[in-house]
Amino acid sequence: MAGVFAAGNLTDPSAQVLQSAANGSWIGAQIALSLAAEDTTAGIRPCGVAIEWDSRYGDQERVWSANPNGTLTAEVTDLPPGRALDVGAGEGADALWLAERGWQVTASDVSSRALDRLLAEAERRGLDVRTLHRDANDPAAFAAETYDLVSLQYGSFQRTPEQRGLRNLLDAVAVGGTLLVVGHDLTWLQQPSNPDEQTRMYDPGAYVGIAEITAEITASDDWRIDVNETRPRPPGAVSTHHVNDVVLRAVRLKYPKE
Repeated sequence: MAGVFAAGNLTDPSAQVLQSAANGSWIGAQIALSLAAEDTTAGIRPCGVAIEWDSRYGDQERVWSANPNGTLTAEVTDLPPGRALDVGAGEGADALWLAERGWQVTASDVSSRALDRLLAEAERRGLDVRTLHRDANDPAAFAAETYDLVSLQYGSFQRTPEQRGLRNLLDAVAVGGTLLVVGHDLTWLQQPSNPDEQTRMYDPGAYVGIAEITAEITASDDWRIDVNETRPRPPGAVSTHHVNDVVLRAVRLKYPKE
């Protein structure tokens, strides 16, 4: 049966360890070849992050509130509308808010189910929003285009050795464009905890955080930082256990020299 493999030896009880190990390696190679063939046929195998988020968006209930993030509305209201990229758009409250104010919006998310919800709501409101079903770490994750506003609101993407996600994020900002990143204040994670009382399932070190983005920008003369501060989280969000936000707003002055 295609896609089903078995490793073992019921026909030659005299087989020794080396022969058995060799047979196991051969079976492993056949499995790898089969999976590679599936990936080639399908284009790309869904990553674990995409599967996880599709599962979260699988129910009929909204995952997040329908309200745009308060920091986005405060920081962007006075900007002239242009081309905007909403990274980790989710169900689309921010993207829809921007589109209603004249922005040409591209919404990117790792979950196709989230983007389906976004598009359905955009159609209901008569708004035009383009979507990209991408992980920030994908090659050319944001279609190799640049935007006047790149917004990452409480989004996260995994750290990789080559820092592709970070590069993709920064490269998406046009000269004169604004990068707005809002993240949870995670200083409480630095406090010691009793594992008998609390198990911390989230490892911030596995993800590119706002401090890392800030450090990358600060080390370059291609950017001007306008806001870099911790402030109380605006009301209206679904989660209530995060009380403070870290806000970074920066403007790209020029592209790095080749």
